[in-house]
Amino acid sequence: MKYNALRYIMYAWIAIFFSCKKDAPNSFAASLKLTQEGTITVSKDTTTVSFGDISVRITNTNTCFPSTELFSFTAIGPALPAGAFYQWNFGDGNTAKGANTTYSYQAAGSFLVSLFLMQDENTQVSKLNFPIKVNGKQTKIVPSFTIKSDFPANLNFITFNSTSAVNQGDFASYQWDWGDSTSSLLSVPLTRHEFPTQITDKVYPVKLTLTSNTGCKADTTIHVTVPGRFNNIRGNFIANAFDQCTNEYFMFTAAAENVPGGSVYAWDFSDGKGIQTGNPIRYQFKFPNDYDIIMIIKLNGREIYRTHKLVNAKGENPKPTAAFEQTLVWQKPTEVRWSFNSRSTIPTSTIDSYQWSFGNGVTNNTFLSFIENTYNRETIDKTYRVQLIVTGNGCADTTFKNITVPKL
Repeated sequence: MKYNALRYIMYAWIAIFFSCKKDAPNSFAASLKLTQEGTITVSKDTTTVSFGDISVRITNTNTCFPSTELFSFTAIGPALPAGAFYQWNFGDGNTAKGANTTYSYQAAGSFLVSLFLMQDENTQVSKLNFPIKVNGKQTKIVPSFTIKSDFPANLNFITFNSTSAVNQGDFASYQWDWGDSTSSLLSVPLTRHEFPTQITDKVYPVKLTLTSNTGCKADTTIHVTVPGRFNNIRGNFIANAFDQCTNEYFMFTAAAENVPGGSVYAWDFSDGKGIQTGNPIRYQFKFPNDYDIIMIIKLNGREIYRTHKLVNAKGENPKPTAAFEQTLVWQKPTEVRWSFNSRSTIPTSTIDSYQWSFGNGVTNNTFLSFIENTYNRETIDKTYRVQLIVTGNGCADTTFKNITVPKL
């Protein structure tokens, strides 16, 4: 896998500084057309930073172990005079000479590379600066994970925790192949998985594939034995939400089959309030979140079944409140201009959209909390009804205000 240096070059850092010695004999500075702004182009794995007649072409090799990231720098330009001298400063104290050079950094980081264009070995014509992002010599992942059966009543429900390490950077994703025809792509190292219920013991090859933020990959596999269970209970539960934009509450109803009579249903709503019992059961969440709801079935005090799934809750007060203020910006003989500034609020989340309608056929839905609109003056005073609709948490609120445009 190759990595393109362009992905790490930050546009806002590009700078150029020209230091020309006016008394240099036979200077070729006048023959070069150099721009004050650098431009970047990308072609496959090559990045080019251009400053008029002079460009720097950059490529870099794979950083994943056992490879060592190696940068190649080339100065190109149709107007470069023959016999010119080039000196590179790699930003870490090391330098090199020549129109073409290669370099490998000792550690990851951001570095400012400088190219000095020299008329001779002692006379500097110009200096070009550009930053690069370095991944490092070798990115090596050591994959590993632990297994824990921390639910004795449901040995199919197992906790997995990645203990993997990477020598530089961090992990971007954890890909789990559970060996039971399912998989999970996660951004966190800790997860749980419930394997299918089997009558006899079943061995599952669980594979963890890690991807670093530099794109390197590594994997490891552990064979996990899940004991067979003779209990034939199966199924999950239904979660129905009501009054979602006012005072949301849920009704949880078990949907499991083959549950013996006399069983008790216990619920862990994963919000720190402890176990609740009942079926069906009504429950309200205070805060918006994705909650991992666990349903436990007990018989004579012994857990005989457990299942879980994620439920998204809006929490208390999920609905936004729409409000805005209007200000007359200016008034001309044939038109006036008003500004509108949203004062809308939402208690537990963020506003997702602002939808403006100005009453004169003009609308705007481009997520602007502050906006202006021009109205034409007519032969009579005219009143326009301005409407704002705000949305958030899947809920909406609307407010109106009237403005009057004076006649011509």
